[in-house]
Amino acid sequence: MIWQMPLFKELKKVISSNSLGPVKMIQVNFGSFKEYDVNNRFFNPDLAGGALLDIGVYAVSFARWFMASKPNTILTTMTPFETGVDESSGILLQNKEMEIVTISLTMRAKQPKRGLVACENGYIEIYNFPRADKATITYTSDGHTQEITCGESGLALNYEIRDMEEYVSSLNGQTNLEYIQDVMDVLTRVQESWKVHE
Repeated sequence: MIWQMPLFKELKKVISSNSLGPVKMIQVNFGSFKEYDVNNRFFNPDLAGGALLDIGVYAVSFARWFMASKPNTILTTMTPFETGVDESSGILLQNKEMEIVTISLTMRAKQPKRGLVACENGYIEIYNFPRADKATITYTSDGHTQEITCGESGLALNYEIRDMEEYVSSLNGQTNLEYIQDVMDVLTRVQESWKVHE
């Protein structure tokens, strides 16, 4: 969903223009409080429960969108829920360009859905990032800010459908397919490091 939002396409142009300089660090927070219920799918390991597969996919997708290449270093730790799924976790990514990503996830404490892309000459801050239509850019040379508004949060699913139709009709979705594979690789490697399949 993130990659189909008009705002993210616009911010990709900002990063590509190099007006902010190279990306140095990305921070992503996502906390969703789920009521204690061991029978709920969020806590069921047989139904892909856990923070990583429920909300972590958005955080990793956010990070990959702004990274110059896929992560080649993945470090992580997690707190398990009593059913064995991940209740909270921290994930650290780095790629060959030495861009660093820190991701904070939890299902048992509310946390703002906040993404920050820190570049050499400024940073981009986005709240409610999965369906965001607004971002703030702060230029560190003088502290002035610029607000970018693009698209509408309420049309998020429409943007997904439109892009999918375009991908199928023109076969031009290769870049996103590569990004999807990169995200899936990160999620798989994180889970493997937690030994959740044992």
